Amino acid sequence: MQEEFAQTGVTMHIVHGCLVVPIQIEISDEAMLEIQTEILENVSQTGVQGVIIDLAGVDILDSFLAQAFLDTGRMASLLGASTVIVGIKPELVSALIDLGLEFKDILTAITLEQGFQKLRPFIKPEEETAKETSGDFEGEPAEREQPDDDAADEPEEESQEESLVEDEA
Repeated sequence: MQEEFAQTGVTMHIVHGCLVVPIQIEISDEAMLEIQTEILENVSQTGVQGVIIDLAGVDILDSFLAQAFLDTGRMASLLGASTVIVGIKPELVSALIDLGLEFKDILTAITLEQGFQKLRPFIKPEEETAKETSGDFEGEPAEREQPDDDAADEPEEESQEESLVEDEA
């Protein structure tokens, strides 16, 4: 399933349970704050468990923008989504280190695919998420939407339940 969101000119996509935010333009401080707000609203509204911020299209990253991306990752974490920043160009890496920015609590990766791999342990499969949200609040288990491969075993289970009821009577 893929959804798209775009208010600031940055199109955000939901792919594999992650909000993917490709930054392909140079952005102003004001635009960064709008992007940050959009990311947090999308995480909150969609319940994604991962955010990938792709900086492959960014050639210049000043201290405010870099700190804003780090803060966005930390904020998303407070909403339950792990963040990976991908695509940082080698020339930006040394500038970020010179600025003294620490990425200790934010994951990083070179490519988008590596970003998905790093988030894989944090993302529940869509089927599990659907099962959790389709049950009621009384603690009853969610109903299955699709039959399992073990459907052949179900008649035996039902007959065992019937025999238990007969024994109690």
